[in-house]
Amino acid sequence: MTLNARSVLLCAGLVLLAGPALAAPCQDGPPVIPDRFHGDWSVDPAKCGDRESGLNLSIDAGFITYFEAADAVLAVHPAERDGITLHVRHDDGEGTEETWRTLILSDDRQTLTFTHGDGPDEVVHRCPMTAEPGL
Repeated sequence: MTLNARSVLLCAGLVLLAGPALAAPCQDGPPVIPDRFHGDWSVDPAKCGDRESGLNLSIDAGFITYFEAADAVLAVHPAERDGITLHVRHDDGEGTEETWRTLILSDDRQTLTFTHGDGPDEVVHRCPMTAEPGL
């Protein structure tokens, strides 16, 4: 049995044992932040849409963007409750570093506990979706 065949069997076994929570690390292609985390988030809901406030972040499949900084996702792992742990490459315009983020959604998926590496937790609120101009 080749190493690749063993890897496929190992991933299949993990999926059977752990369910869909571990399926993402076994897939080919770039790591993907699950859809339930996507969108715009703000520390202060009144500041939603104000990108320059420094209180907002935006999450999509492969990136977390902040005012004047961004995280490129390198790996996605399941975490406690309805959460994920991300290995990211953080770029703040002055340099890059690899670090970790933990994202945990509330039961209603309207607030997100966001941990920067080993720093304190920050709670952000989901911003209302806005239509693209001209739609």
